[in-house]
Amino acid sequence: MIDTNRRPPDRTLLALVLGLSVFGLVMVYSSSFYIAVNENSPQTFYLMRQLLWMLIGGVGLLIAQRIDYRFWHRMALPLLAVTVLLLVTVVLLPASLSEAGGAKRWIRIGSFQFQPTEMAKFTLCVYLAAWLMTRGDKLKSMTAGLIPFGMVLGVFCGIMYLQANVSSAVMLILIGSAIYFAAGANILHIAIGLSGGGALGWMVVQTLGHTVKRVEVWINPWAFPRDGGWQPVHSLYALASGSWYGRGLGQGRQKFLWLPSAHADAIFSVIGEELGLIGTLTLVGAFLLLSYRGYRIAARSRDPFAALMAVGITSWITFQAFLNMAVVSSLIPFTGQTLPFISYGGTSLAMCLFAMGVLLNISKHIDEERPELVVSPAVERPAPQPRKRRPISLVPALSAFMRRRHRGPRVSGARGRISFARSDAAPEVAGDPRGWRKFSSAAKASNKRGASRRVSSSQSGGTWRSR
Repeated sequence: MIDTNRRPPDRTLLALVLGLSVFGLVMVYSSSFYIAVNENSPQTFYLMRQLLWMLIGGVGLLIAQRIDYRFWHRMALPLLAVTVLLLVTVVLLPASLSEAGGAKRWIRIGSFQFQPTEMAKFTLCVYLAAWLMTRGDKLKSMTAGLIPFGMVLGVFCGIMYLQANVSSAVMLILIGSAIYFAAGANILHIAIGLSGGGALGWMVVQTLGHTVKRVEVWINPWAFPRDGGWQPVHSLYALASGSWYGRGLGQGRQKFLWLPSAHADAIFSVIGEELGLIGTLTLVGAFLLLSYRGYRIAARSRDPFAALMAVGITSWITFQAFLNMAVVSSLIPFTGQTLPFISYGGTSLAMCLFAMGVLLNISKHIDEERPELVVSPAVERPAPQPRKRRPISLVPALSAFMRRRHRGPRVSGARGRISFARSDAAPEVAGDPRGWRKFSSAAKASNKRGASRRVSSSQSGGTWRSR
């Protein structure tokens, strides 16, 4: 289980993750100290809880980057079973043990609470990577590819529907679609699946009253200034008041009980107000760099399972980050997704750090050399040139000889002469270090005369005895 590979992980990715996490601590304290005081708690209350979860996640990152990523291939089914069991438990638990802030998403035991939805994102990456890598050409079939894939996503999204957790269902669909696309699925099947999923999602929206209200608020938040539009309106106020350079770190005003969840879902608004457009664009650039490093690891992984899991983890972090930014900017309807590594949220922070540890372990096994086009010697042929068709003139005995010596036919029947070939088993020919051998057409003439003699090739420097 422990990885014995001594290669270092991707240091750029590791530094980026640690930098984002530390920056998150700073912003959590800046946006939550007044909220904590208003709740009769120390002003560092939320900071210390976030720091505790960051330490837990940091230990998880160190452990995960030491565990060989192949271990997760064996754990795909058990991990899926445990995750589904936890998600169903959330549905069955009473509201006092599973509900907080009007959402039923947690398992609460005393002061400790855990959100299984965050674990479901990692589980989906592992299970789909392990399953899709075995499909091969079957993946392009609707019955063996699209339909089973839709059933797997349907199980997760169905449980999310029972929890009234539409935003998490959207995230799982995005993660699954990214892995499905990277595995080589038919583009038409992906379009059909997204269209069908969109139609089904709209039907779900119609059945959930609070979701319909969110869409109405998104269209015109100023029409609901005291209701659902309160948070979108003040999020836009915070972003607009930040201007280019912001009011200064800690000098924001909307966090003083004007902006709901300023330290959690809406922390990007606080960043925009205090650090301005420059700060928000820098944060966007950091997540873009993270996505580049993650997809680079996936592209250079030799193992299909590692590549697909890297795609899933990178897509999870990237999509969730830009989904949160789009919500705060009112580009899409309001959802309850946190900003990875930045927002206050223990389970989210710990699972994101743990997933990054798995990605770092995969980075220890990648091929650092730039991938090159490798052409099999058996299919190498000279560029075709205009020529006249002539009948085959080589006798069967010569063809049989060539098959035995050079691992397959190298005879061009249309031209009636032996073409260029490369034999990896043969030693290098003097004067031609690449191992190319050129057999002159004189061999054909000697074979016709039935004479046994040596035919030399001045260009290749090699010799060949015909029969």
